[in-house]
Amino acid sequence: MTRLPKSVLSFGAAALVACLLTLAAPRAAHAVVATLVQVVNTRSTPVPNQDVDHPARHPFTSSCNVLAFAPQGFVVCYPTPAPPISGFETVVQSVNILVNRFSGGGSPSATTLNFFTGGGSYNQYLPFVPQGTGFWVAHQPATIYLDPGGNLQCLAFISDATTNMMLNCTVTGYTVALP
Repeated sequence: MTRLPKSVLSFGAAALVACLLTLAAPRAAHAVVATLVQVVNTRSTPVPNQDVDHPARHPFTSSCNVLAFAPQGFVVCYPTPAPPISGFETVVQSVNILVNRFSGGGSPSATTLNFFTGGGSYNQYLPFVPQGTGFWVAHQPATIYLDPGGNLQCLAFISDATTNMMLNCTVTGYTVALP
């Protein structure tokens, strides 16, 4: 008959006792394991994390309103306040443009939101919906990321150069702090 060494027998006995303890007192076994993997978050030893800048913290709304004669067939306005100059990225989520023609003829042929981002100038075209005689509305959900200090410009083109009209532009979204 072959005899097992004492070390194998003692290891087997320890494993048997550990199994019996786990069956008899599972909470005690879990407590021992939990103490081995415990995270402490105190002022003296904080757990490193990243603050996620929630959009609701920094809402952004910018608007402009201009009453103008359109001798070249277009009217321009610059929404204020402008996006923050540094430390924030502005995200535009919706653009609303209203055109009201007081005199003259014609209808808006196009309207755009011009913006600067990524080192270039871009246009977001918005379709007009007639709301009655001489009154048009354009609404466009969007996701436009503006660079810090990026300019916004609203334009409305109208087919009759003798038109006296009002342009109202509102841009909404939020700003996020840059890391």
